[in-house]
Amino acid sequence: MKEISDKSKIFGIWPLYGAAFCMSMSLSALWTAMPFVIRNIGGTESHVGYAWAANMAGYMICLIITGFALGRHNPKNTTRLSVIIVFTSILILSIIICTILLRNLNGNLFLIWAAIAACTVAGAAMALYWPFLMSWVSEDIEGPALNRRLGTYNGSWSGAAIIGPLIGGFLVDIGTPVPIVFVIVSLIICFICLNIATDGSLFTSLFGEEQSRQVNGNHNNTDIMRLRWIARIGLFSSWACLGVTRSQFALLFTDMRYSETGFGMLVMIFGICNFSIMTAAGRCAFWHFKSSLLLIAHAAVAASLVLIIYGRSLPLFVVAFMVMGCGFGFIYCSHLYYGATGKKKRSRPNS
Repeated sequence: MKEISDKSKIFGIWPLYGAAFCMSMSLSALWTAMPFVIRNIGGTESHVGYAWAANMAGYMICLIITGFALGRHNPKNTTRLSVIIVFTSILILSIIICTILLRNLNGNLFLIWAAIAACTVAGAAMALYWPFLMSWVSEDIEGPALNRRLGTYNGSWSGAAIIGPLIGGFLVDIGTPVPIVFVIVSLIICFICLNIATDGSLFTSLFGEEQSRQVNGNHNNTDIMRLRWIARIGLFSSWACLGVTRSQFALLFTDMRYSETGFGMLVMIFGICNFSIMTAAGRCAFWHFKSSLLLIAHAAVAASLVLIIYGRSLPLFVVAFMVMGCGFGFIYCSHLYYGATGKKKRSRPNS
């Protein structure tokens, strides 16, 4: 049984990285295009903000619910269910968009709010995906091995976030429904990756309790909890900053006579910096349990938002997105590492 488990961890892990890549690429393309999609179907700037906020609210609320209610469920079944729900939501969204465009119903509030509702359901379903996929990827390992595994996992989804925005911005330039079609195809590939991945969760649930976990070095639970909460607060603030730049700033950027593709390139620059930091953090461990680095990352994200608010030129926007990408990447890595360290069931809430 031990031999089977080892083979599962070596050969069965790569489709999970592929699933992370495909889901991240679809989401980054979708949310780069969505501000322009909502504008093109007659939505206001407020509707653009509501769509992102509703998506994130659905994700956050369902994270709390699923963490307590589904923490011991099989990650393979849970992640596949998530992809099915997201696929259905995006399919409904595409039908709504095509109906508005084909029947010239621009500005129809019922259909616009129906599109926002579909985004909300898709966001809520992500609570069944990312925590359980991370739990599946990181099962039964700790310390440097955990850091390397999470580094590859982070590199997979953050690498997709480099090309996804450029694809989303380019496709919405071609036509309003085109990026939605791309998202649907990516979700299908994601579902295939989850199906072919080797499921080691049964071995974990049966025999994992016999394995002792050694928390890093001399650091106790108090150190872990303190850093876990610093990273948590930073991640919440970072997502708020990213939400503003991905929704309201997108429209302001095009109002300044830049193109949708140009905005996609800005988000791609964010993705490159995010990917670089996550990949580097996954290959080294000097940053572990150093709270000062987390605080610096917090300040970097705040500074990037100030640059975006007061900036009026493309070079300043590029610098802002680079700084935000670096800060966000480090905070996300820290949140994932401290949240997973010392925990058996990693899909459950971090207490």
